[in-house]
Amino acid sequence: MILSLRNIKLLLAAILLSICMAPINVSASPQKDIAVLPFKNISGNSGCNIEDAVTEMLITELAKNRNFHIVERQQLKNVLKETKLQMSGLTDPNNAIKFGKLTGAKYLISGNITLCSSEEAKSSFIVDFGKQKASVELVVRVIDMETGIAAGGAEGKGSSDRSTTSFDPGSVGLNILNPIGGGTTKAEKAGILIEAASQAVIQLNDKIKTLFPLEGYIIKKDGDTVIIDIGKNMVGEGSRFEVYQMGEELIHPVTKKKIGQEKIKAGEIIVDKIHEDFSYGKITSGSKEIKVGNIVTLKN
Repeated sequence: MILSLRNIKLLLAAILLSICMAPINVSASPQKDIAVLPFKNISGNSGCNIEDAVTEMLITELAKNRNFHIVERQQLKNVLKETKLQMSGLTDPNNAIKFGKLTGAKYLISGNITLCSSEEAKSSFIVDFGKQKASVELVVRVIDMETGIAAGGAEGKGSSDRSTTSFDPGSVGLNILNPIGGGTTKAEKAGILIEAASQAVIQLNDKIKTLFPLEGYIIKKDGDTVIIDIGKNMVGEGSRFEVYQMGEELIHPVTKKKIGQEKIKAGEIIVDKIHEDFSYGKITSGSKEIKVGNIVTLKN
């Protein structure tokens, strides 16, 4: 059977259309598997015992982000025990890669408390007026567990203060054993320090999120409607995504090592319907440029 030129053109057009409309199979999961090591106190203040609290607060904040899957702390401890690795040794690329394979973590967050101070100032005239102030500063490194190389870093700062008053009856000639008020208790001082640490953790979490933008793929396109492979657990209606096409690989001219790949913005979409494992979106710009297989990145 001999096809005419017109029939050949129609056949090719039908094939191209079916390719454009067909969903692609992507194996990459949008969620990032992250392990968080216990924070170390390198502030020089040995009385600052907030390492565990800071670690738990950061894990809690990260877990709120649907872009992250947090590796359980007990799993980390078990792997460290079985492999006899020390946490300090995970900064070695070879150890980091081994640790990542055993825990399933793609990224490792290693953090330090660099400032932890608490001070109280008083002024007195019959009634003592005081102010308790605490400051906490945190820094983290994010290590890519597939390469063992640092992928980024972030820092967070927090402070908190409270006013106190106490009245000493002896200052006005009254014979009463205990002053009224009594300034700041040990528990109150610890509470102020935790408040400062909480602020630092929230700031730190906001910066970490920028290192891990939520990403997925366009798996189908029909006119100005697209389907992305991100479902209801990670996105909401009205969420906006930027769409990118991958360009040329970037090769270092001297070392010949691949150092990345160009990302070319094709347009933007807005999510308008959500399902369990995918979502529908409307193209708001770049209708002609956006194609199946393009990467979508959540706008901050």
